[in-house]
This record gives sequence, structure tokens and C-alpha cells, in this order.
Amino acid sequence: MEIFMLQSNQIKEKELRLRLFSVDILKELKNIYTYKELSKFFNIQESLICRYVNGRTIPSERQALEIVTRIKNKEFLYNFFIRKIRVYEDDFIDVSNLLFYPNLLKTFLELYLIKLNKVSDVTKIVGIASNGIPFATIVASILEKPLIISKKHKDSTQIQYIEENIRESNGVISTLYIRGDYISKKDKILIVDDVIRSGKTLLSLYNLIGKANASVVGALIIATNTDTWKDKFINKDINLMVLFKV
Repeated sequence: MEIFMLQSNQIKEKELRLRLFSVDILKELKNIYTYKELSKFFNIQESLICRYVNGRTIPSERQALEIVTRIKNKEFLYNFFIRKIRVYEDDFIDVSNLLFYPNLLKTFLELYLIKLNKVSDVTKIVGIASNGIPFATIVASILEKPLIISKKHKDSTQIQYIEENIRESNGVISTLYIRGDYISKKDKILIVDDVIRSGKTLLSLYNLIGKANASVVGALIIATNTDTWKDKFINKDINLMVLFKV
């Protein structure tokens, strides 16, 4: 009886999460689309969508499932997000606006992570400070794996770090650090970053993880506007996926 009650409560909790998630999606879309446009897209009355967005009621389980299923469309989400990416005259790629839509972004990343080879083997996520950390955090949440942050400085002289140098374009050499007590030879790492240009930072992180005797399963990058980085990884055993070419 207790087992039955527990299972019943778990089902109800899952249903409620789905219903609330559908409302979060509608709220994010409402920042871009009108109620009329959302009504047409989801085939739901405008007045009902308004009540959902304003928190007066929440969709039924069936309608929530229809909303979530409708939005889990890679083409729709790709077109939605690529319009949010800006490339400035100084070649800066700004993907920060994607973070204004966390539930839609999480849904989009889930669709791509399914396609990533050996994603089930991943034991830890490594993100690069600082702009890549929000995206790495979302991926770590999706895969339910620990997140390690690599930095260009040490937090303490009392902590063991593994390090790798990066030769910057201006001839200056910087250093990338990762905590040695957070990574081991048993780990299979997925690297997540926001942008790739020359590929120097990603290559240095790949080598850095190798120094820890761990293996890199793959790398997930949000955006790029060049292909020059590809030459650095021709002979590397890494599954590298870039979501947006802008």
C-alpha cells in the first residue's frame, strides 16, 4: 500500500512539473509573441493563454503535454534562438540573450545532447569561465552530472591545480587552470563553452584534461562565425558540435 501511495505521489508530482513547465514556456514566448500569435501556434484560445501566463490557472496535463510537444521542434527553436545572437563590428559574438529564455534553451539543448555520441558515458561537465559557465550549468543540469569550472587564475595557493598555457593572438601567453582534486583518469568529460573562434582555448582545455589522464567525450559550443578553428582538431579524438554558425 505504501509503495502504491509513493508511486501515485511521484506520478502526480511529475504531472504537476509538466504543467508548470508548460506555463514557463508560455511566459517566455509571451516576451516575443502576442497572445494572438501564440493562440494560432498552439491552437489554444487567446483568453486561456492569457490566464495561463497571468497565473490564474494552469493547463491540464493533456494540454500541457501538447504545449511542450509542440515546442520540442528543433527547427522552430533553432530559428527562435539564432535571431537572438548578435555579431558586433569588433567580431564579438554575443549569445547572452539566449539566457533570457532558460526553459526554451534547456529544451533546445536537450534535443542536441541526444545526438551527441557517447553522451551517456559522460561523468562530468567542464565549463570555461566566465561567459560559458551559464550554458555549462544548464547542460550539467540536463545530464545531472557535476560541473567543473576551468579558469585563467588560481583561487588559492593551497589547492592543487593542473595547468596549460595558451598562446594568445597578440603573443601573450596566458594559463588555464583546473582543480586536480576534481578530475581523475576515470572521468569522461564533456566540454561546454559559449563561443569558439581560433580554437586555442578549447585545444588548451583538451590538452589540460589529458594531463589529468581523463578523456574528452566531446565538446558542445553554442556559436561561431568562422571555420578556422577546425584545423586544430583534425587529428584529435573529439566529437565537436557547434549549434549556431552566424
